[in-house]
Amino acid sequence: MNPIATATRSSGPVRPATGNDCLDALSADALGLLRPHLSEVAVDDGHVFWDAEIYLTTLFPASGLVSITVRLASGEGIEVASVAKEGAAAQFTLEPLHTVTQASAFAGGTFFRIPSAQLLAAAQRNEEIARLAHFCRDWVFAQAQQLAACNAVHSAEQRLCRWLAQSCRRLGTPTLHATQDGIAAALGIRRTTVTLLAQTLQTKGLIQYRRGKMVVTELARLESMSCECCRALDGKYWPSSRLQDVKKRERERERERLIAPD
Repeated sequence: MNPIATATRSSGPVRPATGNDCLDALSADALGLLRPHLSEVAVDDGHVFWDAEIYLTTLFPASGLVSITVRLASGEGIEVASVAKEGAAAQFTLEPLHTVTQASAFAGGTFFRIPSAQLLAAAQRNEEIARLAHFCRDWVFAQAQQLAACNAVHSAEQRLCRWLAQSCRRLGTPTLHATQDGIAAALGIRRTTVTLLAQTLQTKGLIQYRRGKMVVTELARLESMSCECCRALDGKYWPSSRLQDVKKRERERERERLIAPD
């Protein structure tokens, strides 16, 4: 693990981008509180972060995708949330808890890790960090609630389109390295169902699929074929977007204060 890097230029200190949009939305002072406790780790596809056990670390993906699933005794499972660079993945507690979830890297990549105790301690000292922790926790819980309805009501095709579109948006790339087995496990459907649906989407020109690699060629059309959950969980609800919205409102209030007559 490497501590988060710093960088400077001749014009003065420059804060480098981490690649995680939530961390990058923080002010230099707020990020400075977290920086000593952040470490960087690179993991491969399928790496398991936690499996039905307490996990006292918060993950900020920079280039990977965390899939949070509920695993059943039969070996089957279904995804209840996923997080890429728009948020953070954690259990958001320091207390012993009963958890049935597993979190793994659906897409491997670079992740920043921080002990949850350090994150929550910093949140007590800094309003920005408190807001970040709240938005990230809310994002995971909101997904779990929305996907509970989605998995019960919507068709496999709608859910596959939603999953593909959301994954592309969050990872910032039209190319997904994913097997049909992996997608089937995330959606709680049969592999043969994924095969048939992928063939249909490819025939319609929405995706190009080869073994272990799927390229979305018509994202807008794919989203139009998704269920309503795609819109209910779109970018304006991401923790990073909500943080940026708060910063924008604060800047607007500051401008109004400066130009207001005495």
